[in-house]
Amino acid sequence: MTTQEIDRAVQPQRVPISEVRIPTPDIVDLSNGFKVLVINAGSQELVRVDVIFRAGTRYQSKSLVANAAISLLSEGTTSRTSRQIAEELDFYGSFLEPSFTRDFASVSFYTTGKHFYRSVDVLSDLLVNPTFPQHELDLFCKKGKQSLLVDLEKVSTLSRQRFFSALFGDSHPYGSFAIPDDYDSLLQADVIQFRNNRHKASNGLIVIAGKVDAKQTDFILKRLESHVFKSDSDTGISLPPYKTTNLRVFSYKKDTVQSSIRMGRVLPKRNHPDMPGLVVLNSVLGGYFGSRLMRNLREEKGYTYGISSFIVPMAELSVWVISTEVGVGYAESTVDEIFKEMSRLKKEPLSTDELELVRGYITGQILRTFDGPFAIAESMASLFQFNNLDFGYIDRLIKTVNEITPAGLMELANRYFDTDSMVVSIAGSLKPKGYKE
Repeated sequence: MTTQEIDRAVQPQRVPISEVRIPTPDIVDLSNGFKVLVINAGSQELVRVDVIFRAGTRYQSKSLVANAAISLLSEGTTSRTSRQIAEELDFYGSFLEPSFTRDFASVSFYTTGKHFYRSVDVLSDLLVNPTFPQHELDLFCKKGKQSLLVDLEKVSTLSRQRFFSALFGDSHPYGSFAIPDDYDSLLQADVIQFRNNRHKASNGLIVIAGKVDAKQTDFILKRLESHVFKSDSDTGISLPPYKTTNLRVFSYKKDTVQSSIRMGRVLPKRNHPDMPGLVVLNSVLGGYFGSRLMRNLREEKGYTYGISSFIVPMAELSVWVISTEVGVGYAESTVDEIFKEMSRLKKEPLSTDELELVRGYITGQILRTFDGPFAIAESMASLFQFNNLDFGYIDRLIKTVNEITPAGLMELANRYFDTDSMVVSIAGSLKPKGYKE
């Protein structure tokens, strides 16, 4: 028997992937308005249940209520205290992850097959019968206020918040942020009212993924088909128009040794025809460790430990962001270099080798998003939130990754890399010239 020698210096040839075989979910429409996706996959006795509401911060009329309404679900029901809920879930090996964004609020619930029915009974109780006890709300406010005060000492927080406020306007749902004093005025009645108005099945989604049989699925659906989630009217609220206030903004923070930079612009919704190509273009510029921004600003200039660019999808638009922290005094030079790299992409076509490298990276990332039932559940939730359950989006993305040309990327760069209209937000102790404080 001979051992084949592998030359580690030779990169394996990339094999293009023409499609990803996504398990087709069973789709059920509940009488209260929920759409349900059931994905029976995986070999382990594990199940994940995601319940998603259109109840993000854009729908709140008072700061923090969207956060509190989803975060405090597990802190008490009409039949269980927060301690009882925690002890039961711990005994069953289950846990709950609440989350919220500008557009959505959700809970992700993980449990085992052995204690499936008992743990789902707890889940349905806290979703259907929450009470938001006052003492738990007081604790939530105390912890939240302290955490926010700490965050506001960070230049990364200041530059991020100022970026979105400048991009959309500080009164816009996407540009406004909570302040510490908002925790002092948060009332139990506010949280209950928001929950009653916004945690509705209309335009909501339930994703059940894992090793789950028909009996278990039926058990979950009967528990979550409660009339509590039914809405008599459309729960949608139109997003108000936004207005970019300033293109160059600065937030002063005394005695900082680093400046934080956030810059970018608004992009179309994720279902726009240009978005697959923009995913490729973003990856080239700053979307992975070998990107042009990393090579320039980390490896060549030594301005930063890391820099990245990414696309933040939202329900009705997307935001393209470049993010980094650099030494004080290097912020202006960093912004200049970022703009130079954008200019290069507008004028110089990519080499075949660089494009192939990026294609391989993106393909691998796509495959990871469908690796296992829980990853599939997250991807299905994302397709619901940003693509209206258009399952063809992934195929179009892969097709674009495989077929886009250097000329096509240059065209996109010239269309979207208008540096004069991009918002640049810098936070630190040294104010650059031409920036509004």
